[in-house]
Amino acid sequence: MGKKYLIYVDILGFENLPTEISKRRGLEPRKIRSDFVNVIEERVEALEAKGKIIGKKYGESDDWLLVTDDLCKVFSSIFEILNHNTGYKGYERIPLEIGIGTGEYDRWAKFEGKHLTYENETIKLLKTYLINCYHKWYKKEFDKEAVESTFVVLTESAYNELPPLDKKICQKVDLKCEKNIEQRRVVTLFVADVSQVQRKGRVLEFLEKIGLAGSRLYDMIDDLYIPPREYAEIREALEKDRIVFITGTAEYGKTYTAVRLLWEYSTKNYEPKWILGGEERERMEVRKRLEDIGRELKERHIVYFEDPFGKIAYEKREGLEREIETIIDSVKKVDDVYVIITSREEVFKEFEEEKLSLIELKKFEKKLNIKKPSYDYEKRKEILLKWAEAKDCKWLKDKSLKNVILKCITDKRYLPTPLSIRDFVLSSLDLTKEKKLIEKMEEKSKETSRSFAKEIENMNPDRILFLSFAFLDDLRISFCRTEYKRLTNELNIRDSCEFDEILNWFKGDKITVRELRISFSHPSYSEALEHLLIDKNSRPTRINKDIFSRVLLSLSGKHESAKQVARAVHKRLDKFPEKVRDELVLRLSEDTEAASYIAWDIALNFDEFSEKRGGLVFKLLGNNGSAFCLVEAIHRGIALKKIPDKLRDELLLKLLERGDADGSLVFFVLKYYRKLPENVRDPLLKLFEKEWLSLYIAFGVEGYFDTLPKKVRNELLLRLSKKRDMVERVEMILARNHDKIPEKVKTELLINLKRTAELGPHPNICC
Repeated sequence: MGKKYLIYVDILGFENLPTEISKRRGLEPRKIRSDFVNVIEERVEALEAKGKIIGKKYGESDDWLLVTDDLCKVFSSIFEILNHNTGYKGYERIPLEIGIGTGEYDRWAKFEGKHLTYENETIKLLKTYLINCYHKWYKKEFDKEAVESTFVVLTESAYNELPPLDKKICQKVDLKCEKNIEQRRVVTLFVADVSQVQRKGRVLEFLEKIGLAGSRLYDMIDDLYIPPREYAEIREALEKDRIVFITGTAEYGKTYTAVRLLWEYSTKNYEPKWILGGEERERMEVRKRLEDIGRELKERHIVYFEDPFGKIAYEKREGLEREIETIIDSVKKVDDVYVIITSREEVFKEFEEEKLSLIELKKFEKKLNIKKPSYDYEKRKEILLKWAEAKDCKWLKDKSLKNVILKCITDKRYLPTPLSIRDFVLSSLDLTKEKKLIEKMEEKSKETSRSFAKEIENMNPDRILFLSFAFLDDLRISFCRTEYKRLTNELNIRDSCEFDEILNWFKGDKITVRELRISFSHPSYSEALEHLLIDKNSRPTRINKDIFSRVLLSLSGKHESAKQVARAVHKRLDKFPEKVRDELVLRLSEDTEAASYIAWDIALNFDEFSEKRGGLVFKLLGNNGSAFCLVEAIHRGIALKKIPDKLRDELLLKLLERGDADGSLVFFVLKYYRKLPENVRDPLLKLFEKEWLSLYIAFGVEGYFDTLPKKVRNELLLRLSKKRDMVERVEMILARNHDKIPEKVKTELLINLKRTAELGPHPNICC
């Protein structure tokens, strides 16, 4: 059967302590001993009633053996046992000796009804191996002093079960013994810091109170929480106003921060309460309870209402809109009570617009968002390393892998939020390959953009239209303002807000304005476009067809926005409806800068454009600014095996007709010379006679020296040797390939180089 954990509990100084108390209080030692046993027994019975222990046995020497099936329950049980009160003034806490061991259930004990029976060796092991050895070590360590205060000690097997952060609270002890239960000369045990054991237990008790018993996300909130830069401000606002609205970006730690505040107040003996709002049904209940907040407000309580206004989109409730001022006033009327409310920023702004009361909610609002950012690189790094240590990630132990990951997250796109960091850690525990780790980082980094995409899907059309300009990136605000007004009419968007009103709406978080140009404040928002264009079935979405495609088509014919439209559709052509895709390519090919991007996209989709829409490719050739990109596109098409030889040759001949060869064409011809037919390569070689192409030819000959036909490379070298600005370059090629060039050609080259050098430098050298 599964792993079980054994907790041995004994009263320290059970014979002497009651005698000492009896002398001071005039009571019978027997009664005191009985009271002490009853106090611990009550604690044990409470643990059994709560299901924290699955077995118990009261021993013959006034000791207890408890069995549980979960490590968290070990800490929680010890905390509850230590958290007792004897009723004897000055002796409220009984000093205890506590040992923790592990064992398979069928090896250590068995159940008979609800009672535990065990082999005789069980107690002997824990008492002799752990407790007695600890006493011996303590006397040796502290000059023969006897142990007088509570201690917790673990076997090596129990210690090995602890997560890394809990191991830090333990001290390893190696004790030399003449003889011990396992016939070894050295006994190894681990002494835990009692105060840290209690702290751990207190966190677990806190989680029980807020309904999260056994949570693996919050059980180390005291160790893993890294505060955002606004944390002190949030805490001060809560202390001052006794109510705070924590708003901000999705996945950015609003809930974790709220729970951390609950924990801090619980350590000051406040009763915490978390009214969960994760699911739609739960949020309806949260709204009801917030509206009737008087029932929740009690002195020395702190209450957290999670997302009462909606998770992704605003969820209307007229009672809240009408009563929010009364709700805030109700909090202030109850002494010593605190309230935390979380919400996504966009949802909170919707509620603020819809509320009927005149109260200014912003003065109670504190924002966590990615624009500031609340978590900069150093804080993200700290979160990553702490979680990785807590979860014992294998890559953390490899300095090289660790450095790769830390370098990656200097890029804002990688693990931009606390939640994405945590998810990455939990999914990379056993990964030790750099490629796999980076793939996992990329996967988890997309969560913020997916969350933002879900928000956009629920927005009003006028806001989606506005964000379309941000997706295009770096457009002038004045241009966007004019086009927004025109497009609201063209798209028949009714009841639309003014452009500047929406700009101010988003400017606090998602939008940045620099030099009168508009863009997203973080790359994760820009990447949301990937999740808005097609649905799960790879079909264009409603937003794509009804708004974004129409905006792109409208702006693709304008010079000021054509390049931005081309960048937006770059490598995404396949995500648009077919008619939209064709029209976009046609319109964008008219613009010099935009055509550069479209050439690449055609290369990526040659199998579609080669026959059905081959005319688009040739249309691009009419644009003088796209020759370089066309050559690169042809090159890419060959690499992707998407361009047939016939189309390749046709395109090259069209370039020949234009007569404007460039460096990219030189490299292309020299690389694929053997694969090109004579009617294509020979005319192209004649273009190479242009003076300004000499350097590209030299680089090409050097780069493809071994693949070029000997006759071609020799002719090109001889031609270059007669050019004054190419002397040093040809000499270098000659030196590096001395044994590969025929003697006759070498002799002619050397003669040419000498004559050319005597002419002196070229008067108009252009490198």
